[in-house]
Amino acid sequence: MAIQPVILTTPHRTSERVDAIRSAFLDTDGFDQPLVYCDDRGEGAAIATREALALAGETGQHVLFLEDDLLVDPEAPATIAAAEFPAGVAVISFCDMREVPEFAPEGVYRCSPLGSDGRGWWGNQALLIHRDTVAMCSREDWFGADLESTRGIRVHKATYDDDGRNCSDIRLALLIHLHGGERRDYAVHVPSVFKHVGVTSVCFPGRGMGERETRNWIADRRRYGIGAIS
Repeated sequence: MAIQPVILTTPHRTSERVDAIRSAFLDTDGFDQPLVYCDDRGEGAAIATREALALAGETGQHVLFLEDDLLVDPEAPATIAAAEFPAGVAVISFCDMREVPEFAPEGVYRCSPLGSDGRGWWGNQALLIHRDTVAMCSREDWFGADLESTRGIRVHKATYDDDGRNCSDIRLALLIHLHGGERRDYAVHVPSVFKHVGVTSVCFPGRGMGERETRNWIADRRRYGIGAIS
């Protein structure tokens, strides 16, 4: 079954960036033609992510969810097409910024969707999402009382004063944790085959890269001769 890519963008991003990501998966073995969802109404990252997944989920396939602030390595399509979901895993990230140490051996690292800080994984930049999880995300309420009462959402609201509109990664993590059924784990692929290149955050103006830098970026590993360790 082919994978359905969907790219989430906003009117603030240049079309060249979206086109570059889209072109990496056009007419590529293992993938359907990429879809693009633009948050034209400025509803925030959480609602935009929900709508982008709903659009892609109409195909009933696994979904490759991509945000628009990415550099794509040439190996990305083949790496993702060859990936298999381990039992119980809902999402595989191909752009790690937090969960796996730098210079980790190649592999797929399983972890709780609540992440290392108990509030969710770090960013939705490049996620391969199981079709069962995509369907669940269309059924469940992204702003339901069970999510709104959690520490992660409450802390985000207090910190950013955005009524929780932009914490898409925390909300997706919580949905999987609370409603994922047999698929409630998150995994990270090493090496990262996408690099986070956004300098200015659309959701959080003034916030730079810093902790949002990509770890285990495949091009860096090539440069320094870091490969699989048996």
